[in-house]
Amino acid sequence: MVGITVDIREVRRKVIQSIYTSLAGMLSHRTRMDVLANNIANINTPGYKAAQASFQDTLYQTIRAGTAQSNPSQMGTGVTLAAVLNNFNQGPLVPTGRSLDLAINGNGFFGVKASDEGGEERIYYTREGSFSVDKEGYLVNSSGLRLVDESESEIQLDVSKPIAAINVSPVGKISVTYSDGSTGEEHQIGLFNFPNPNGLTRVGGNLYTDNNASGGGGEESPAGERLDGTPGEDGLGTIESGFLEMSNVDLATELGNLIVTQRGYEANAKVFTTSDEVLRETIELKR
Repeated sequence: MVGITVDIREVRRKVIQSIYTSLAGMLSHRTRMDVLANNIANINTPGYKAAQASFQDTLYQTIRAGTAQSNPSQMGTGVTLAAVLNNFNQGPLVPTGRSLDLAINGNGFFGVKASDEGGEERIYYTREGSFSVDKEGYLVNSSGLRLVDESESEIQLDVSKPIAAINVSPVGKISVTYSDGSTGEEHQIGLFNFPNPNGLTRVGGNLYTDNNASGGGGEESPAGERLDGTPGEDGLGTIESGFLEMSNVDLATELGNLIVTQRGYEANAKVFTTSDEVLRETIELKR
């Protein structure tokens, strides 16, 4: 009788473990579905980079250690989220006709400057290049953040006279022509890059931060030491004026992944309900 009681307890323990394992699978597939949903929602967001959830198996229980004559017997305990990585491959460049719609053809990020509530300035990084000139002559993005050069200085045009045209060269040189035919001072757009772009953190608004309190990347930043430069140099891309880089989300791939994720979730849910039924039968068997 004692032996039977021990066996029932062991069965119950293993059934409970399968419930936790299937629950971990359901939660992981739900996380992947959240990532896919965000990719699909941002399919038309300029400069958006697709994210991909990756998983890894968790700790194993060793039932029997391996010997010279036999292999070890181990039982897995489920799955967990390993990382959510960003795909920084180039998105398609779409013509817009606006000279201040700028697309980076190649590596790098635009730098835009923002001030927090305490008045401290911080640089954010973005691939979205839809800029305009505000009333003070600063080049700003759709959120009003100011575009900077490679030294983090804000780019400000002279708006004391009506501007007739603004031209941006592939190497980031900004030239201004006024309505009276005169030309203004040239400005240089800076680009920034990191050894590990996946170390950057998304903060919304098509912006990334390098997670370094001192700014400018460095040993404290997961993205690594920041490279400051001009377009077309040091491996940085060139600038295409009159274009916007669109999202690099591949809808066909995302929908295919969505189907696979749904099936994975349903399979884990089936394991969960089956384990629950087995556990209930085991409890009734003891009675």
